[in-house]
This record gives sequence, structure tokens and C-alpha cells, in this order.
Amino acid sequence: MQPPETIGALAVQVLVRNAAAFEEHLPGAREGQDPLHVHQMRVATRRMRAALRLFGDLLPADASNLNDELNWIAGQLGAARDLDVQVRRLRETAAELGLLEALVPYGAWLEDQRQRAQAELVNAIESPRFAQLMEHLHLLHEWSPNPLFDAPLFDDAPRHLRRTYRQLRKRARRIDDHAPATELHKVRIGAKRLRYAAEFFEVAYGRPAQRLAALLVSLQDMLGDLQDGVVSGQRIHQAVQTEAGAWPAETSLALGRVVQHDVHRAKQIRTEFPRLYRAIRDEGWQRLRRLLK
Repeated sequence: MQPPETIGALAVQVLVRNAAAFEEHLPGAREGQDPLHVHQMRVATRRMRAALRLFGDLLPADASNLNDELNWIAGQLGAARDLDVQVRRLRETAAELGLLEALVPYGAWLEDQRQRAQAELVNAIESPRFAQLMEHLHLLHEWSPNPLFDAPLFDDAPRHLRRTYRQLRKRARRIDDHAPATELHKVRIGAKRLRYAAEFFEVAYGRPAQRLAALLVSLQDMLGDLQDGVVSGQRIHQAVQTEAGAWPAETSLALGRVVQHDVHRAKQIRTEFPRLYRAIRDEGWQRLRRLLK
């Protein structure tokens, strides 16, 4: 694929492509049978928001309004997707720990929460606000980059990549053995933004950008596992506060083992983090950096 001539043309191309992916998975997300569709809609939303942030000075004034509307639907998709993750995570942990039967009541509670989130997502999709969002997305191909800031792709791309990398590096430098999970979550967000930027610019920089993105996916997944464990603990606390009196004692004991399992995994992730971040910094980024003017 030939790269577009200007950075602005790339920005519009990225937005149009992800708007199409967003719409492609809409029917499946509304139906709610396959979690993949909600996930892919959420990913497309994140990529569009990342593009709006990365290329903000190149885009029309109404890009800010589009970002607000994408943020709104991202909240609806995120609520459903997070519960999909928790349901899957519980099944895997229960099987690993031999607690499938003991955790049935909590699993049923999670499924009920997921159905509620799905109903709210469908209400959002069927709302006039969502219809207006879709109209906005259908007009993205008509957007023209701001001529005051547009520039040849290879002249301006390095600025965007370096800025996004510096943001990740700043967050990662704060991490030590005692860093709270909230700080590691911020690193994950920074890794996700740099990953998307690298993917956007794969058309210009090829394999080095692809390699950096792959390393960032690994870091993002690892830190995502840690964050999912944090959310799992919060969900369990919420369920115990409201439902535990109706559950057998073995369920409460099993939930305690799930929490301890997540604590142990979090310690492993903290141990693994420095090695993977060094690979991003010393291998992935340095290879791409050699191509930047």
C-alpha cells in the first residue's frame, strides 16, 4: 500500500477506516451473542479517539465534538466489554483452581450484570444521539485537513511519534517495585496510544513500526491482565456486599482464593514489566527511531 502524501490525508484515512470497522460490528454488538463484536466496536472507537488526539491540529473544528460523542459510546461499550472479560476470566480462574462448582453463584451474578450492561448498550445504540453519531461518521470522508498545519507525511510523522513515545517514557520512569496499580494503568494507556500511533504509521515505516506495535501489544496485554485483576477484586467486593448472605459458605471461600490468585499474578506482572519495557525502549523504539528524520 502506498502511503498518502500528507499527514492530514493519513489522519482522514485512519478515521474513515475505523469508522467502517465500527459500523461493521454494530449489528453483532446490538444482538449481544458474540462478545467479539462489542470488543471490535470498542477498539474502533479507541482508535478513532487516538487519531483525533494524535492529529488534532490537522482536523476540522468539529473533531472535538466527535471525540465527545465517541467518548460517550465508549462508556457504553466499555461497561459491556469489561463484564465480558470478567465472565471469561472467572471461568478460566475457576477451572485452574478447581472451583467451578463453588463459583457458580458468583458467575450467575456476573452474567446478570452483563445482561444489564447489554440492555443499556442497546438503548444507547437505538437512541437519537447514536443516530447523529453515525451520521457524523458517514461524513468523515469529506473532511479536509487544515492547510495551515498539513505537511508531507515523512516531514511531520516523526514529531507525532516522538511526542507519543515521550509520554509513555515519562509514565514508565515512575514505575518501581512499590508503584500502585493506578500508575501501571497509566503506563498501559501510554503504551496503547504509542501502539496505535505506530500502527497508523506502518504504511510509512513498515516493519520497524510493526515490530514496535507488536511489543506494545505484549505490554498492553500484560498490564491489562493486572488491571483486570484489580477490577475483579472490585466486582467481588461489590457482590459480597450485596449477595453473599444468600450464597453458600464455599462460594465466599472460593472468592477469597480468586482474590489471592489475582494478587499472586499481579506480583508476577510487576516482575516481568521491566524486561518488556526495556525491549520496547531499547529494541522496538530504537529501530523505528533510526528511520525518523
